[in-house]
Amino acid sequence: MSDGQTGIAHAREARPDILLIDLMMPGMSGLEVLQALRADAMLRRIPCVAVSANAMPEEIGEALAAGFDSYLTKPLSLQALLAEIGRLL
Repeated sequence: MSDGQTGIAHAREARPDILLIDLMMPGMSGLEVLQALRADAMLRRIPCVAVSANAMPEEIGEALAAGFDSYLTKPLSLQALLAEIGRLL
């Protein structure tokens, strides 16, 4: 999805098993999207993985403390992505 609001709306329709959320999006940050998802009774239990080019330990810690289930850095490694999907599902 191109922005957070569209992603949230699509998640409500599709009810995916897992969500990959870019932390830098137009309109809403990935942290704001996560807050909206966790506040929604229909979506709050979906595992959410933060995706970002930022690999600084404090940023990773902030995202995990905010409630993301995992954090992956760009460029995404297929092996790491599949490992996290397997772990979370």
